[in-house]
Amino acid sequence: MLLIRLAVADDVPLLKMLIQEFAEFEHDQALVTEQSLLRDGFGSQPKFRALIAEWNSQPAGYALFYDYYASFQGRGLFLEDPFVRPHFRRKSVGRALLARIAAIAQKDGCFGVMFTVMEWNRSAIEFYEELSATFLNDRKVVCLEGNALEAIAKEAK
Repeated sequence: MLLIRLAVADDVPLLKMLIQEFAEFEHDQALVTEQSLLRDGFGSQPKFRALIAEWNSQPAGYALFYDYYASFQGRGLFLEDPFVRPHFRRKSVGRALLARIAAIAQKDGCFGVMFTVMEWNRSAIEFYEELSATFLNDRKVVCLEGNALEAIAKEAK
């Protein structure tokens, strides 16, 4: 049986483990720590919310999301990470996570839920296509980080 619930502070070790598994799946590395997850998700000014999916009381996946504001559209949710562990896929866990986030977005008066998908992740792309998601192919994801971030930050007065 599937249960989708909001993550709580006691879930931080589980959340960290699931994030690590997701990073490995994406051939990346997770640098986030349990301390930063606790501070940033469950401290006095939370920066994100998370859902935990459980299948028969076993951790099946998670979704991490946060509020953002689009100047043309207003309030939205950004889905940072939807992840379902491999042996729980094809059980509608991902769909249930997305449905819960969509319900939260509607309850919060959001215009929609934004997210990105890796170009190589064909199964995820097909899943989103089946949901009639809009692909914003005219936009590119941009990130200032590392040396680039440091260099432009030095120009601040």
